[in-house]
Amino acid sequence: MKPSIASLLFTSAIISHSTQADIYVTPWVGYTLGGEVVDQDDNEYDLKASESFALAVEATLEQGRIGLYYATQNSSIDQVNEDSAIHYLHLQSSIYYPVEKNFSTYVGVGLGGSYTDVDWADDKYGFSASLFGGMEYNLSDNIAINGQLRWLGTVVDNETTSVCNLPSSEACTIRFKTDWMNQFSANIGLVISF
Repeated sequence: MKPSIASLLFTSAIISHSTQADIYVTPWVGYTLGGEVVDQDDNEYDLKASESFALAVEATLEQGRIGLYYATQNSSIDQVNEDSAIHYLHLQSSIYYPVEKNFSTYVGVGLGGSYTDVDWADDKYGFSASLFGGMEYNLSDNIAINGQLRWLGTVVDNETTSVCNLPSSEACTIRFKTDWMNQFSANIGLVISF
């Protein structure tokens, strides 16, 4: 079976684009805060701010980058004996603005989904989005240090409740405060390009 001219042109376009594009792999460590739950008496409890981890895999696209971003945070609820874990997976795009020879700033947006691993929600998957900005300093041709601030928003299930235990041994029920949860993270990452 002979390949068609269109398939040959498509394959050569992909190969020539991939040889021109740089690939960026960035592991992140950060600190994330935000998110609230309420009990049956409308008392509010915060998800504890805690360390978070992320990984971005991106490719050059004109003046910026496009790629995938995965982040995770394990936390618990203030004053309530409940754990939470939140995972985000986004397709993201950013635009870079050179400031000096080895120094750039950037802004970007991400869209995707989240998984909230909590006992008090039946529907654990939701739409999520992010806005981010930061600075990157090139240490060499293939290594850079990157600092970033990011807003993460996600749809959560606030219709389901679950039994929880307060420190006073009273029983309670909790649920997410609203059906949209906002979180904010500060991250530092090591960018490896090839």
